[in-house]
Amino acid sequence: FLNILIYFLILFFRIVFVDFFIMNLILWVKGSSAAIPFGTLVAILAMWFGISVPLTFIGAYFGFKEKPIEHPVRTNQIPRQIPEQSFFTKPLPGIIMGGILPFGCIFIQLFFILNSI
Repeated sequence: FLNILIYFLILFFRIVFVDFFIMNLILWVKGSSAAIPFGTLVAILAMWFGISVPLTFIGAYFGFKEKPIEHPVRTNQIPRQIPEQSFFTKPLPGIIMGGILPFGCIFIQLFFILNSI
């Protein structure tokens, strides 16, 4: 329990803060006005350790203290037949509807917006 929680906290913090710090370091080197001061980074780090870490431990404590979820019905030992999938539940239509349609919509809208400028 404690090992998993600590690994999660360290891994999440490492990914987010190191990535943010490296991007900010590049902005410092370039002399950009968008760079965040070092004191602000220390304040964000202090807030993370002072707010997020304790709340994660408290939530994990109460979460593991609860009884496991019991399913309202029992499962049947006899497997049942899975019906044939319809056309829309197959992978290719899902890829088309989930990717090409939104991309096409955004592309057309941006095309008309940028042509009107």
